[in-house]
Amino acid sequence: MLTRRQLLQTGFAGAVVLGLARFAYGPITPDAVYAGGQPSRFKVLDAESCTAIAAIARVMLKGALPTNDTAAYAMALQAAVAGCDTVISGLPETVQDEVKDLLALLASRLSRRWIAGVSSAWEAASDDEVAYFLNRWRYSAFSLLRSGYQALHQIVFAAWYGNPQAWVGIGYEGPPEFVKGYWHA
Repeated sequence: MLTRRQLLQTGFAGAVVLGLARFAYGPITPDAVYAGGQPSRFKVLDAESCTAIAAIARVMLKGALPTNDTAAYAMALQAAVAGCDTVISGLPETVQDEVKDLLALLASRLSRRWIAGVSSAWEAASDDEVAYFLNRWRYSAFSLLRSGYQALHQIVFAAWYGNPQAWVGIGYEGPPEFVKGYWHA
């Protein structure tokens, strides 16, 4: 039978162990945040979400982003992040909330490490580390993780291929003139 004294001692010992573990983990400092553009102009994404989206888009769009010019690469990645904000802001409110929850989960240091498997901050994560996380989620036995991957995939690709600047790379000339006139009338 557990006595009151044993319960208090066990609780105290557990608190000490958790405190030491937190101390060993290091100081609580926020990760560096998105440096590409002004997240304040976005409708949905905050700076932490932008940082996560930028790292994910960098891997998902590998081969589609310009590689010959560093400035063009950075601008294209910024356009992809801005496009993700546009895509998410066009979703129904309930879906926006779910996507924001997903991005908050990925932005959190502990959940990024334990659920996504990315140990370093998003801006410092290697392409291999991010690709490994995406593949784990894509082929996960848990439907929730697969759904998270699909959401990220669809948002990033809708943002990228919805941008007329990306059409040149795939040989798409844009919608026919009569469609353009219909939408802008």
